[in-house]
Amino acid sequence: MKALRFLVLVAVWFLLVAQASPTPTPQPNANIVLDTAAGGANTKITVNGTQFLAHEDVTLYWDSPNKVAAKVTTDRNGAFTTTVTPYPGDRVELHNLCANVGPPTPCANFTLQGPPSPTPVESPSPNSSASSTPSASQSSSPVALPVNSSGSGGLDVIMRPPLVFLPIIGLLGLLAALAYWVLMKVDRDRPPVLPSATVVHRSARPDLAPMHSRTPLPGAQPPPPPSEPPPAPPTTPEQPPY
Repeated sequence: MKALRFLVLVAVWFLLVAQASPTPTPQPNANIVLDTAAGGANTKITVNGTQFLAHEDVTLYWDSPNKVAAKVTTDRNGAFTTTVTPYPGDRVELHNLCANVGPPTPCANFTLQGPPSPTPVESPSPNSSASSTPSASQSSSPVALPVNSSGSGGLDVIMRPPLVFLPIIGLLGLLAALAYWVLMKVDRDRPPVLPSATVVHRSARPDLAPMHSRTPLPGAQPPPPPSEPPPAPPTTPEQPPY
């Protein structure tokens, strides 16, 4: 009888313990996202968490649970937003920011970068410092501006279409004027050629014309040709006196 009573008490105790200890609720696919994936030791990182349980306390840590980054509580939608910084003293390498929920445990990657290496500054030599400091006389003297030798003024504009034809037309006109001047100069120096003239003498009265050129009247006999004069008597040379 006592053994049966003991067994009943043990069964009741197990029922009470089972009701008192809550059954673990399965964790949904929680997720955390970082707004930047790399930065220095003082970089402020914005963390956005989603799909957590509503009104759940979440602890964010770097690499291991003892490196706590922040503690947040989710809203009624199971989301949160907070800002963290890299854990002090961590090495320059890839680190994981995780939440203490799960499994599975949501994590995000962040690459810790070292400080930028200083740029070496060259010490100026005495010669360079002396040459870089202009004198007062040099600064007061007028500075000649460089002339752009690549362009040729308006010549390049004239040598492009459609104005390229203007120089050609002007050159042709100049050649035509020169040829005209040469022709006029040659014609001016050449003596004028007078036309040949023929003089014809005509008489209003043919009867007064010379005998050999008179025209005989119709029915009249031409005059006989003139007779030759009689030969002259021979002349006797005079005898010289004795």
